[in-house]
Parts: sequence; structure tokens; C-alpha cells
Amino acid sequence: MTDRVRRWRRRLRHRDEEGYSSIELVMYMPLLMIAIILTVQAAFIYLGNQAVSAAAREASRTARITADPAAAEARGRAYAANLGGGMISDVNVAVTPVGGDQMRTVVSADAVRLLPFIGAVRVTEEVQGPIEQFVEDAP
Repeated sequence: MTDRVRRWRRRLRHRDEEGYSSIELVMYMPLLMIAIILTVQAAFIYLGNQAVSAAAREASRTARITADPAAAEARGRAYAANLGGGMISDVNVAVTPVGGDQMRTVVSADAVRLLPFIGAVRVTEEVQGPIEQFVEDAP
């Protein structure tokens, strides 16, 4: 090897790396922040979906027991307001009879948005079940 190549390799091996960590931080920090924000937004959507699902089940229970859509809708809204808290907004509860022996409950709401420029994410849950009827035991 020539003397020039040896000096060049030595210089590369022992070069000063001060200041590179701040450059790496400037490059990677925005990517890290975007990943964190997207993860938190996904968690908000998941929690909103869980709150809507629980409200739909509760409204469906009330509808199946009482066979009264108005009472079931009121119960679903109250349950969503109590359980959903800050996770959901603009809650819509619709309870409709299906056939003569079924009740369908549809609850939808907007999940919380972390960033204002992200569009509203609507979460919806539908539950259907038979209307409860008392049947006497056969003798």
C-alpha cells in the first residue's frame, strides 16, 4: 500500500464524530413524533369503538327487555355519555324493531381527534337480538 492510502485510511478511522448525534436527533425526532401521534390517535379510535360497543349492548339489553325503543335510545345515550366521557362525541342511538320478535340497536359516534386536520373518525356498532318473553314451565 502506498503511504497516501495509509494516511487516508487512518484519517477515516480516527475522524472526529462530535456533533453527529444532534444531526441524527434533528433527522429522527420528527419521525418519532409522527409515530407517537399516530399511535395515540389509533388508541383514541380503539377506545371510542369500545365505548360505542358497550353503549350499543346496554341499549340493546334495555330494548329487548322493555320492547320500548324510546327508553332504549335514552339508556344508550346516557350510557355512552357516562362511559364514553371524553373519548366520543356526537352520539347517535337508533333502536328499531325487526320483524315481530327482534330489536336492532345501532350506536355511532365520532372518536376523539388528536390533530385538527385529521378528519373525524366515525365509529359504529350494531347489535340485534330477540325480544325477551316470559314462558311458563310446562307441568
